[in-house]
Amino acid sequence: MKECILLRLLNRNDLGAYQAQVERLRAWAGYGLFLSTLNALNYDALFDSRIHGPGHIERTLLHGAFCAMEEPLSLEDTRLLFLACCYHDVGRIDDSLDDLHGHRSAQQLHRLTGLTGEALKTVQAAVDAHSRSDNVLKKTVEGYHLADFSRGMVIAELLKDSDGLDRVRIWDLDPRFLRRSASKQRAAFAKELYLRYQNEAHLEIVPDFVQHWKHLDPNGNPLG
Repeated sequence: MKECILLRLLNRNDLGAYQAQVERLRAWAGYGLFLSTLNALNYDALFDSRIHGPGHIERTLLHGAFCAMEEPLSLEDTRLLFLACCYHDVGRIDDSLDDLHGHRSAQQLHRLTGLTGEALKTVQAAVDAHSRSDNVLKKTVEGYHLADFSRGMVIAELLKDSDGLDRVRIWDLDPRFLRRSASKQRAAFAKELYLRYQNEAHLEIVPDFVQHWKHLDPNGNPLG
């Protein structure tokens, strides 16, 4: 089984200014579900990429845990968000801009998760919508004819925020485009998580990334 870099990083208990934030997550009722989802992650199904591959998925799952805690979501809705975080990019064929990779990913969710019925449709709607612009998010979710549309929209928006926070890896996180205020407040944490993850995994951090963040305030907003 592939070693989980994120779990190794969290177990070091040395996230500096963000350690208290992690301890709060550990005390959350859904933390056990986060760990079991992380341990059950099917790495073989993930897109093989340093941009949209395992590192991105592990970090997106952690951001999803914070989103679920802050909302807060029920444990069942948390489970669905976690599965969406895990497999939202399995339909990718390359790293380019691709509005339809979420739709292709959604078609694989039954096979990868075993979900059926309303639960499956809810996760499919979120995954399908995550790769499309916000102006068609509602229409995309509506297309799945969910019994609880509001529930589907919340999970879809939280997946978008969880995925969006890891845009730090491509130097393109603008917190103003995140949907929840709690997500916006975690922009600086997303940056620190990415830097520490790359260091833990012995992966390169592009110098432009570091230079970019020198021009942002602690919340990830442009200075000046």
